[in-house]
Amino acid sequence: MVLPAQLRNAGLHVTVHDDIYQQTERDPWVFYDSGRRGLIVVTSDTAFMKSFPHMAAIALARTTVLAFSNNNYKSDVRGNAFIKAREAIEDELSRHQRKRKNFIAIIRMNGTLNIRKEAPLPHRKTCDPRDWSSYERVCKAAGVLMLAPAH
Repeated sequence: MVLPAQLRNAGLHVTVHDDIYQQTERDPWVFYDSGRRGLIVVTSDTAFMKSFPHMAAIALARTTVLAFSNNNYKSDVRGNAFIKAREAIEDELSRHQRKRKNFIAIIRMNGTLNIRKEAPLPHRKTCDPRDWSSYERVCKAAGVLMLAPAH
């Protein structure tokens, strides 16, 4: 695991997905549970922003997500981009913590950071059927009525 080691060597505290969750765990639960634990999700897949269950889980737990703009690069390239963006990331985390808002930000491979959404809400109706049971688990844990998107 190159990326976690690279970030740890830069002085960051990193918890890897497999340290907490089964490898088969679906993302909506990971996004929800990580937010409830006060963890920031770092991902190389931006497709979650188009998924109703993912975005609902993020909204319910107020999870902050940092996503790399491109997952075609090797881990060391993404790690270098994260380290270059570290000051901007820390500034945004501090600013949003004061506002008590979570956010989704994109880390570009040149090390710049772009806030994509503040306090994001679900807005798309796409859903991988395998994520639906994970979303049901999120709703049960959050104590909210599960509403299905219109088909």
